[in-house]
Amino acid sequence: MDGMTNISVRTARWSALHPWRAITGWLVFVVLCLGAGITAGTHQATTRDYWVGEAGRAEQLATEAGLQRRPVEHVTIRGDDGAEAAARDVAARMAKLPEVASVADPVRSRDGDTLRVSVTLEGPELEGKKNVVPLLAETAKVAKAHPGLRIEETGSPAISKGVNDQRDEDLALSERISLPVTLVTLLVVFGSAVMAGVPLLLALTSIAAAMGLNMLASHLIPDAGVGTNLILLIGLAVGVDYTLFYLKREREERARAGGRLTSQALVELAAATAGRSIVISGLAVIASTATLYLATDVIFSSLATGTVLVVAVAVASSLTVLPALLVKLGRRAERRAARRARKGRRRAPNRPRPGGSSPPCCGPRGGTRRRRWSSPYSRC
Repeated sequence: MDGMTNISVRTARWSALHPWRAITGWLVFVVLCLGAGITAGTHQATTRDYWVGEAGRAEQLATEAGLQRRPVEHVTIRGDDGAEAAARDVAARMAKLPEVASVADPVRSRDGDTLRVSVTLEGPELEGKKNVVPLLAETAKVAKAHPGLRIEETGSPAISKGVNDQRDEDLALSERISLPVTLVTLLVVFGSAVMAGVPLLLALTSIAAAMGLNMLASHLIPDAGVGTNLILLIGLAVGVDYTLFYLKREREERARAGGRLTSQALVELAAATAGRSIVISGLAVIASTATLYLATDVIFSSLATGTVLVVAVAVASSLTVLPALLVKLGRRAERRAARRARKGRRRAPNRPRPGGSSPPCCGPRGGTRRRRWSSPYSRC
């Protein structure tokens, strides 16, 4: 515990003594991580990455023997007039696509109201959702060319793509909602517009750096497609939480000192307690999340990688750039009500003491002059 305290205190002391270096260094770190990640790109998980355990070995054997199932899409055509022509149009369009392996002859339902055209895609079944996009586009064109018919496409690839698209839309909606809600909550908690932006700024920069690192890490641990959204949500949570914890402690120390300590000293005191707690909390989250790697599953590994990276970066931001920001902000880190109260005490007129007696600290000669305002911790 003492080692963690010393690390957090030494880091905070250096950042407090060199605030602009700490802020600049953090921004450079974020830009480098994001730039390197964008340059390297993201390595998406392939079908083989999902082969886990006995089922994975069975899939491998089936693939090597040429027995793996191929993805199949079904285009259904419902209507009385022009159904046969629409089915021929679907078959002709699908046969021209390089993603299509074969197109079956149309099959009519028992009641005679519906025609079905089955289309087999190239590649393994798990890759179908990536190859189904051109098929969906062609189906939409056929439906537009035959407005009197109800033409729809379904199948495992189309359903998987639809689920992924809906998931992305829901996560995007949650992101659009969470950011303004977080900002309003911080305004209420801090009572200061400047300080409400500090946790949000640190969280967003931590998220940006973690995203860049996650892109680099995907070349070792493939990304299953859930890392980015998880980094955003968890990064926003831990980034704001760690900043709140640190700032609350700094405000308590500032109120207790009553103006006797410098901002650098206040930051060191906060780092000795809140900084250590942040390090322990971050290590606990990282250690518990890292157990997901034991499953040897690409989805769990992708979740673990994103979480570990964003928590580690959030801890680093709380220990380095946050103390520097608090030093530069100084008393502006206080709540607005506390600043108004302090100014009010300074401007309050001096009232005479009961009985006309002079206060004990009126000067070396006693005297009867008024006592000037002083903080509770100032000396006579």
